[in-house]
Amino acid sequence: MLVIANGAFKSGSTWQRNLLKNVLEFQPLPKSFRSKDQDSFIDQNRLADIIKSNEIKTKHFLAKAHIYKRKQIDILTSNVDDVKIFMINRDIRDALVSHYNHFINVRAFKPSFSTYYWLVGRYKAVQLIKYNENWAPYSENVFHSSFESLKSDTAEELKRFTEFLGVSINDEEIKRIIELNSIKKVREKSDRKWFFRKGEIGDYKNYLNHSIERDLERMRRKTNYLDKIGYYLIFEFRYLFS
Repeated sequence: MLVIANGAFKSGSTWQRNLLKNVLEFQPLPKSFRSKDQDSFIDQNRLADIIKSNEIKTKHFLAKAHIYKRKQIDILTSNVDDVKIFMINRDIRDALVSHYNHFINVRAFKPSFSTYYWLVGRYKAVQLIKYNENWAPYSENVFHSSFESLKSDTAEELKRFTEFLGVSINDEEIKRIIELNSIKKVREKSDRKWFFRKGEIGDYKNYLNHSIERDLERMRRKTNYLDKIGYYLIFEFRYLFS
């Protein structure tokens, strides 16, 4: 079985993947499955071949992804027996705050949040909205989770993960997995400690003003007015602002 921890950038997919990797005995991701840039990510250009591979019928593999294109989603959801996708979303406002802090940590340009939003963040918001819209219709082999549900009751959400995979683990094992993958533990092991922030729900209240909130609300109601100027930039050159 191929298990994919998927979600928009800064939505909690890394935490989700870290929890999942302790649930099953996963084999190392085959080289032919891996992204050229990151070994833990799946090669999005080879999805059609990967889901037909005999390997995923006999072994368990775990990959991370930021897949958003409908054609690629269609490929993954066409094999409901051997592919399971965990799609996580997050309150767009908190995701933007997390992305902002990532942005100022990796770049010499360190704007205020307001400047970041009007130059970069609002286009990231469109990406997040469209990202979640593209995944919404799929459910047969897709588990829809959220950062908020995972944060609010990690044990219960992890139980749902295991049920979706058809795995049975006891409460003690769930507790061990959660402790092993706490932000504190993960931060201690990481060479990029700054990458793992507070992960608080509602942290956006310390960053967003009324003008930004109104702009986001307009985008939630209707994003078409940004399509012509934003989508090509966002989806084809997304790493520019990642």
